[in-house]
Amino acid sequence: MAKDDTIDTRPMPKRPENGLLAWQATIGYISSQYSLDAMLTAQAAPLDDGRAVWSASASWGRSRESVEGLPSLPAALRELWREVDRNHVIFETRTALIKRPANYAENEWLDADTAAVLDRLVHVTGAVYNDDWQIVLVYQPVENPASRFQARLLAKGGAVQIGAHGANLRDACHTLYRNAAPHYAAHSGKSMADLG
Repeated sequence: MAKDDTIDTRPMPKRPENGLLAWQATIGYISSQYSLDAMLTAQAAPLDDGRAVWSASASWGRSRESVEGLPSLPAALRELWREVDRNHVIFETRTALIKRPANYAENEWLDADTAAVLDRLVHVTGAVYNDDWQIVLVYQPVENPASRFQARLLAKGGAVQIGAHGANLRDACHTLYRNAAPHYAAHSGKSMADLG
């Protein structure tokens, strides 16, 4: 083999542990390569039968892709990537491709703790506010790690607006749940233990 034919044998970077982390890596990549305003947004809202329905969007610069009407956050994140991948070339190198939020199983989009906190937040919000609520989750790769995730609860036609932030989705949802607890109790007339 000639000296010029050296083969690059560096190991590929590790794939993110779950789909949400892959989305965070993707938004970070878009922010660093294309537009600093890159943002991932997800929203839960109630259907008439009490179930929650999810939508999600990714935006950067003048680009925006979105999906609506999905039964779970993992489904919304999966379908959102399909839209982004269909309409844009995001990753230009093989190494960067590892970051993409694709090929995760349904139970691989969130870690167990985050899924549990999010499920409880959505369940209690639905039990208290019935068909008049929204939970909005926003990720931006900002410099302050404690503010990368924003979580908001809107209810009662906008009369209730509660916010929180955290370094990760679990922390933002946990803080939102804690901030909303007095409103849940006041609106429902039940203690947090009763709401469950």
